Amino acid sequence: MGNDGGSIPRRNEMVREKKQDEKTDRKTQLIAMNYFCALSKQPLREPVVGDMLGRLYNRESILEYLLNPTVFGDGAKICNIKSLKDVKTLNLKVNPAYTTGQTNKRPVLTFDDQPTAPFVCPITRKEMNGNLGFEFVWTCGCVVSTQARKEMAESDQCLVCSGPVDSKDVVPINSQNSEVLDSLRKRAEERALETKKKSKKVKSKRKHVDEPDVSDTRSSVSVLDKNTKAQKTVA
Repeated sequence: MGNDGGSIPRRNEMVREKKQDEKTDRKTQLIAMNYFCALSKQPLREPVVGDMLGRLYNRESILEYLLNPTVFGDGAKICNIKSLKDVKTLNLKVNPAYTTGQTNKRPVLTFDDQPTAPFVCPITRKEMNGNLGFEFVWTCGCVVSTQARKEMAESDQCLVCSGPVDSKDVVPINSQNSEVLDSLRKRAEERALETKKKSKKVKSKRKHVDEPDVSDTRSSVSVLDKNTKAQKTVA
């Protein structure tokens, strides 16, 4: 007998319920990541930016964070963004159903009560609500559903702007796959290293341009001395 006079639940039933609750929590969290800025926890609104790990932010929140890293409390734990070069402004397709006010903008996100998503795939018109995979291209910032790109045989052209697309520039949005995240972190490190090398080359070129040519300076002085001596002789 249970405490309330009913039957005592079996252990496997309790474990099953716990796993279901954990699955529900993860799903709810994933849904929220497509509606709210990862940094400020405010609703996503354009301009929206994404980082190399596929997390979404309001651009104004990133600017606030860069000016004051403590403004969001645990901001340093959430992102490792050092400058605006670490994020890409996204080209998002606004959901007409969202802009026409046909949505309840309550922040409560559950399986049964999920608000209309603010953005959709420009190709399939599917909502970016966490139920389907989405990705963006780092070079152009265009956002499409993973399904759309697969249906186009993962074309080497952007489905939105027709710009060139390299597979290494495709960033899955809010991926929960640990292997994918590890790959994205590696890409981010490689990109940061490339940027650092380019920066050093630019500085080196500027330094070379700014520094006077010693041989030219000596030649100029020599010519000046000869002209001076010639003038004295004439005088």
